[in-house]
Parts: sequence; structure tokens; C-alpha cells
Amino acid sequence: MNHDQTAKEILSAVGGNENINNVIHCVTRLRFNLKDMKAPDKEEIKKIDGVLTVVESGGQFQVVIGNEVPKVYESLIGTMGKEPMSATSEQKGQGDKHGLFNRFVDVISGVFMPVIGVLAAAGILKGLLALFSTLKWLTEDMSTYKILFATADALFYFFPILLGFSAGKKFGGNPFISATIGAALVYPTMTAAATAGTGMSFLGIPVILINYTQSVIPIVIASYLAANFERWLTKISPSSIRMFAVPLITLTVITPVVFMAVGPVATLISDYLAKGAMWTYGLSPIVAGLLLAGLWQTIIIFGLHWAFIPILLNNLVTNGFDPINGMLYATTFAQTGAAFAIAIKTRDKKLKPIAMSATISGLMGVTEPAIYGVTLPAKKAFIMASIAGGIAGAVAGFMGSTAYGFGAGVFGIPLFINPNGMDTGFIGFILSVLIAFVLGFILTYMFGYKNAATSSAMKQEKAEQVQPNRLSSDDKESAGDVSATTPVQATTEVYGEKIVSSPLTGQLIPLTEVGDEAFSSGAMGQGAAIIPTKGVAYAPFDGVVVTIFKTKHAIGLLSEDGVEILIHVGINTVTLKGKHFTSYVSDGDTVRKGDKLVEFDLEGITAAGLDIMTSVIVSNTAIYTDIQAKQQGNIEHGEALITVK
Repeated sequence: MNHDQTAKEILSAVGGNENINNVIHCVTRLRFNLKDMKAPDKEEIKKIDGVLTVVESGGQFQVVIGNEVPKVYESLIGTMGKEPMSATSEQKGQGDKHGLFNRFVDVISGVFMPVIGVLAAAGILKGLLALFSTLKWLTEDMSTYKILFATADALFYFFPILLGFSAGKKFGGNPFISATIGAALVYPTMTAAATAGTGMSFLGIPVILINYTQSVIPIVIASYLAANFERWLTKISPSSIRMFAVPLITLTVITPVVFMAVGPVATLISDYLAKGAMWTYGLSPIVAGLLLAGLWQTIIIFGLHWAFIPILLNNLVTNGFDPINGMLYATTFAQTGAAFAIAIKTRDKKLKPIAMSATISGLMGVTEPAIYGVTLPAKKAFIMASIAGGIAGAVAGFMGSTAYGFGAGVFGIPLFINPNGMDTGFIGFILSVLIAFVLGFILTYMFGYKNAATSSAMKQEKAEQVQPNRLSSDDKESAGDVSATTPVQATTEVYGEKIVSSPLTGQLIPLTEVGDEAFSSGAMGQGAAIIPTKGVAYAPFDGVVVTIFKTKHAIGLLSEDGVEILIHVGINTVTLKGKHFTSYVSDGDTVRKGDKLVEFDLEGITAAGLDIMTSVIVSNTAIYTDIQAKQQGNIEHGEALITVK
């Protein structure tokens, strides 16, 4: 994947800078807040190289990329030429259109996503320390243990400071102001007074002291209040004193309000949320595990899992443990097992490495590549994995599996060890993980995935499975926007070689002389170039039409034996919007060698000031050891043009 090209294409497809209110990224997705949610073309974005799928949920336009998302995000910000904006009152007005729940999900993801990576890291380190203590490798008296525990526990202890910064940024305020309020909440003097039960007052008003270390909800509410108060002050303050007056007044007013009212009320809400979650879980852990774990990956697909994050974190910081994540954790291994089954079973040379890579990502705790790249396209595989996840969740619920931290993948397993030592809950957790992976593998291997049949059925499935090549937005303008095409090859087996016939009659020229760098550089693949003397393109082999672009200037074909060919007529001919072109085939049509694909008016194209130089590219060049193409002379359609080995 070319991260810069992918970022450029995505930026263009979502409507450019002018349509973006804000953009952040999570572990696998770019999350856009757009002014016009109808502007992007989802189907076109899905065809961009590196994009797994597109989800519109929680008031966000989410582009799912997978493990490469941080690099694509970095390129996106560089392409935008500016940092993503924080929320403003104008954007809030835009967000109102998305409904209360969607706005809630948007806020939660914006507040917690920036810290989720380091939160998982700290949680995993805590889990490893619990494991080392259980194995007697370390004891709490050792200096090594104390240093590592301080490293792991610091994030949780000072959580209000970190959340204050991210929440302040999300709400459009000065993040340093909200972080300072968070620091005041965990200031040693205040924490010690709360622990000792010392009475305090502010201007004669009693203050209910609470230990806010490891708290979540109070600082989020405080940051919201501070951001709005700060904006109001900014409007009315003289510019000459605004720089220090606004922070001064905001801190002086909001911090006492938080100590006197917001903190106690928010803490009460936190306690009731934790008790409510435990009460619901206590009704039937088995049923809760079966239903919630069975549906969890579907919830993730729609991006709704962020609504659960505050509950999971609140359980951890309020109770010190969380049984809900104990039931949900195994679901990632169910999807991973299903992806591994497909990696083992498939005969598709393209799908196999994708499925194997998704398996590795899944073991690390990132399931989007497995879901969007492997199990969901196979449909039944996703269902089988969800069934396995539900059964595993029921087992975890029955055994009382509990999370004592926040992590992901195999490295998060120690998080389920009770700090007092291994118990039945941890044994149940290990069983749930094994059941999820093994059952996901077995169900998918037996019922969730079938290899393609032969003959016509195989042709159709190959056409459906092929993944299109992509150009950047700049290349689209020059090369004719072939980002939606995947070439098919009509090839004939000759002594281990595959021969692609010429689809055109005309004069051959070296591909390197094509006036379009996307083709001349070989970025799109190896092949040949023809200056046509007749305005007709024919099928170069027996195969399937994978894609014919809506402007009819580019055609993707797939041969019966797997060669992918792209025929791109002219340069910048996409600008003609189909004028001077007549198509005789549609997507998915089966063609025989010599069938007419498209006619084009050479004189009309030339009169429009466009070059008729046509590229014939083997788009899956990378899987072959040698590709030889004729580079000069005249050629008739049907004559051998490219040899693939």
C-alpha cells in the first residue's frame, strides 16, 4: 500500500478539506466528522487500495483500513496541510443532525480513542506483573516490581489528567486547561484529605471530598463545562488580556464547581453505572455472555462498541474489575480462528495471504482485517465465528471470568489473572479463548467456507474475489480514474506459459513512452502500449468482465487461469464522461476471445485534444516471475501480445 496515495484518494472521496469538520483514527479506522455525510461515495471509497470497508455510524463516517491506519492518518494530515480541527459550536450544530445517540458515540470515541493504545499497554504490563507475581518471579517488595508497577499504574492513577487533555480537545476547549482541572482533582493534598476524611469548604460552602484517582466521568463532564465556559469568556474578553484572563477565570470558576457539585454527582453516577452493570450481569452470566458475545462483532462492525467503553472502564476504576470484558474478550479469537480456517482451506492465491495476515492481526487483538477482509465477505464464516464467540462468552460467564485491566490479543491474557492468584475465573477465561478459536476454526472449515467450483461457477467466483488496483486522486485525473477496475486476462496455456492476445489493432510502442506516469512507471503493472488504428477493443482471451468503468474508457478482465488485464483506452479520456464510447459488455459478463468489448471514436477523441495511446496492463504482475510484452511494430487484434510465466 502507498500510504500517501491512499490518503489522497480518501481525502478526495470524502469531499476534500472543505467537507471535513474533524478526523481522528482508532486502531483500525479513520473516523471523519463530515459537514455533508451524503457527499462521499461509499462504493468508490471501498475500492481504494488499502480500504477494507466503509461504516457510517455514531454520526461518523468511518473508513476501515486495518493495521496501517496510523500511517495513512499521518499521510492524510500531511495531505490536508493542517491538523484536524477540534469541535466548534458550528460543528456541534452539524452534529445535532445526527441524533443524540450518535453524538454520544462520537464524543466517547473522540475522548477515549487518543488514550486507548497506552491504556492497553499499561493494562498488559499490569497483567504481566500479576503473572510474574503468581509465578514467584517477582514480589511486591522488589525494586524492579515497584518501578514497573508505577509505570503500569501511573496512567490509571492520573487518568483524570490524561482524559482531561483529550476531552478538552474533543470539546473544542484548551486541553491544557481541562488537564489542569484533572490534575487538581488528583492533587496529593486533596487526595490525602479525602482519604483521611478531613472536612473542607470553599467560601463557606461545604465540599464533599472524594478520591478522584482512576476516575473517568467527573473529568469528562468538567472538561465539557470548561470548554463551553472558555468559549463564552473568549467572546467577551478584551483581546489585550485574553491570553491569560480566559485560562485564569476558567480555572478559578470551574475547578471549585467541580469539587463542590460536578465531582460528587458524577461519582454517584459512576457508582450507579457500575452497580447497574453488575446487576444486569448477575441476572444470568451465561445468557449475558451468550447474547452479548455472540453479537459483539456485529456491534463492532457498526462502530457502536464505543458506547460500551465508558461502562467497561468505569467498572475497572470503580470496582477494580470488569466481568463484561471477561465475556467479550474471546470473540476476537473466534474471528481469528475463522480467518485461520479460511487461510488453511482456500485455494485462492490472493485470499490465502490475506487470511493468514488477518489471523496474525487477530491474535494481536485487531480483528477488523479478519472481519472485513476475510469472514464478512464469506458471510457464513462471520456467522460461524459469531456463534463460536457466543458459546465462548457463555462459558466465560458461567465460570465467572473477570478482567482486571484493559488490553488486547494474546498479550492481554494475563489481565484476567486475579491479583490474589489464579482462580476458576481465569481457568474459565482460558477455556473460553480456546473454545472460541477452535470452534471458530472448525465451524468455518466445515460449514462457513467453500472453495470455488470449476467451470462457469469458478469464473464467476474469481471475478467476485479479485481485488481492483487503485490510483491516487492525481493519477485518476491523468489516467482516467481506473480505481474501480480489475483486469481480467484471457490467456492460453502454452507449455507452462500464458499468452494474452492483443485486444486492439494498431502500432506498438514501449510502455515506458506512455504519457502517463501511472502506466509508464510500471506502478500499475507490466504490459504493452498500442496506438490504435481501429476504434474497437476485443476480448484478449476467454474470461470474465470484472469491471467496465462507467465512462467506458477502462475495462478490467480476468482470464480463466487467473491473469488480470486492464485495458485503458487513451489518456485522460475519463473527462469525456462516456462520449465517443459504446460498450457491448457489462460487469460479470462471460466473454470469449475475440468478443467485442467496446467501440470508440478515434477522431472524436483526438478532436477533443486527448491522446488515444492505450495501455494493456497485467495488473496482478506481482504474482508472476516473468512478463514479456511486444514493444514495437504493428499488431492485429487476436495476435499474441503478452507472455506471462
